[in-house]
Amino acid sequence: MSKLIIPLVTKNLEIRDFVQSDLEAIFDTLRPETSGGRVFEKKTVAEAEQWLQNRIKERAELGYSIWAVETKEQHFVGVCGLIPWQPFPMICYAIRRRFQGNGFGTEAAQSIIERAADEFGSIISTIRETNIASIRVAEKIGMRVSDTSFADNPKLRSFIYP
Repeated sequence: MSKLIIPLVTKNLEIRDFVQSDLEAIFDTLRPETSGGRVFEKKTVAEAEQWLQNRIKERAELGYSIWAVETKEQHFVGVCGLIPWQPFPMICYAIRRRFQGNGFGTEAAQSIIERAADEFGSIISTIRETNIASIRVAEKIGMRVSDTSFADNPKLRSFIYP
């Protein structure tokens, strides 16, 4: 398997590898005030920097990871991609607060999950049951509630694609 999923270009977005200059926008996406308590919330720039370095390393080692999502006008709108998990990779997405509600999360996740399913067969996700917006994205991109739980936390709902 090549696991080459990006770069991707959609109707409104470009999905690409991270670069070091993305750090400020990544922190804005993942910091507590804007992340809404997402699973990869980062409280400091140093935590965001480590997260960025881990994603770059993951991409180099595995051929996939979480990537930058930006508009074609090069506005960094968030992050989306895959993390290694069992039994299949897990899709994750986070859109900067000021860009939420424009369908960017759905558009990015849809393009990645379609390409990733060709490589991996199935893709999974776990979402807090209170995160209605992320659940809607999962449903819009064709994920369905899984009979199997992919997390130990009972407050997380598990989804699978296809």
